[in-house]
Amino acid sequence: MMFNSHLFFRFTRLWDYVHILLLIFPVIFLISPANLFTFKALIVFAANLCLTAYGYMYNDLQDAVDDYCDLEKRKRNPVASGEITRNQSYLANLALLSSGLIMLAYINPVALFLGIAFSIVGFFYSWRPLRLKSTPIWDVISHVLFLGVQQLLVTYTAFRSLDLFVTPFLMIIIPFSLMNEVIHELIDFKVDEETGISNTVQMLGGFNVKNLLIALSILVILGTLIIVLSLSAQYKVVGFVISILIVVPAIYRMNVRIARIA
Repeated sequence: MMFNSHLFFRFTRLWDYVHILLLIFPVIFLISPANLFTFKALIVFAANLCLTAYGYMYNDLQDAVDDYCDLEKRKRNPVASGEITRNQSYLANLALLSSGLIMLAYINPVALFLGIAFSIVGFFYSWRPLRLKSTPIWDVISHVLFLGVQQLLVTYTAFRSLDLFVTPFLMIIIPFSLMNEVIHELIDFKVDEETGISNTVQMLGGFNVKNLLIALSILVILGTLIIVLSLSAQYKVVGFVISILIVVPAIYRMNVRIARIA
């Protein structure tokens, strides 16, 4: 069976997250403005792209057996549909993981260590014998770590040492990643209940997700204010505009998605 580029890009589910990863560039500006238009910034973006794609692809590989039983999911998952063999999938995953880690090795040892650590979390998130995504509380924690915190900390440590300035960034990234996971679990609530999948939303049962969004939005706004106020005077206005253009639409989109579920 031939392994073509169209199938490969479909398998990466690139369009599900590349628009979010592009936010790495404004984050670089807020962390280290002088490094925005550098080759290093491109390497950091490419490394994050590879590691994120690995996380998505490995998840689809592990979900292939379950997705085969659902027509819509089978169409979306090339492994479940038989368009890509499991061996081809393993090779593609290995290629992306290796590429991402090699690029981080070029950046610095701390970024490489974080890339390895969070990739392991991503592995256990999907790996069927453990499958953290089907374990209440751990599903949310592991999702936040490898799809949110990983991308932030890898980018952050590429341009400056870990310090307290990373805190307001975490106050923004963690709520959005957490809400994304909760929304996905709410969307799949009935299917998960019927198939016996256990996760945080299943464990908690019904709860007011809008109140959760409000609480997390307050945390995001506080983080944004801290970042803007921490910037030097020459970057404050630009930093404020960038933050507003990112945070406001993101909160709005979350609210729209929640409204569709209700």
